[in-house]
Amino acid sequence: MFHAIIQARMGSTRLPGKVLRKYKGKTPLCILVDRLKKIKKINKIIISTTKLKEDNVFNKYCKKKKIFIFKDDTNNVLKRFYKTAKTFNSKNIIRVTSDCPFIDIKTLKKMINLQIKNNYDYLANTYPLPCSFPDGSDIEIFTDETLKQTFKVAKLPSEKEHVTKYMWSSKKFKIFRLKSKINLSKYRYTVDILEDFKLFCFILDSFPTKDFYKIGMMKIVNLIKKNPSEVEYQKNIKRNFGWNKSIKKDLKYLND
Repeated sequence: MFHAIIQARMGSTRLPGKVLRKYKGKTPLCILVDRLKKIKKINKIIISTTKLKEDNVFNKYCKKKKIFIFKDDTNNVLKRFYKTAKTFNSKNIIRVTSDCPFIDIKTLKKMINLQIKNNYDYLANTYPLPCSFPDGSDIEIFTDETLKQTFKVAKLPSEKEHVTKYMWSSKKFKIFRLKSKINLSKYRYTVDILEDFKLFCFILDSFPTKDFYKIGMMKIVNLIKKNPSEVEYQKNIKRNFGWNKSIKKDLKYLND
């Protein structure tokens, strides 16, 4: 039994409301949910969000999409994620974020089958670094027991904010990182800033099909290869640049 838990909130500092920002009737969250619904082995899709008033918009969205919702702590994302999984009795948890709409279905299916076969504590196509998949194709799978242990012992601000950091960095768990056949880490199609959303729109326009979920990772990568001007803005963007802020918080925590 696999449950997909999507971290989602409206209060992004760099692009507020990005996950429900519409283009031709489509939003990043809509694209992601539609893709997850195509995976037969996913029994539940759950939005994990905050109790802030601005996030009440997800109530109507989840009802419309016939998916589940859970709300809790705003700042401690790990706590919110743990309580979400506990509430729905999630055993094998797929963690995805709402700013990564173009996760690759083939990759996700492969990871689910790997988890069924090997019963890893933690499985990902991202961490531990270095990652060989595009920025925006992030998928993590872990067990309820791994999440429970992590929630009990994680102390650092970065561990509470990024949910899985303790899992892949502590060397306490049986982990596996899926590698891409070719290194695609230089490509980026996550939605974090306004320019990213413009790229999101360009990708949608480039594949005008009702079955957009069939558009996989390599088709998007090849599109970017052929249109380098569309990603010119990414020259000075470092992957996971949010980590720097988290590391500063960790240092402050350790020095207090």
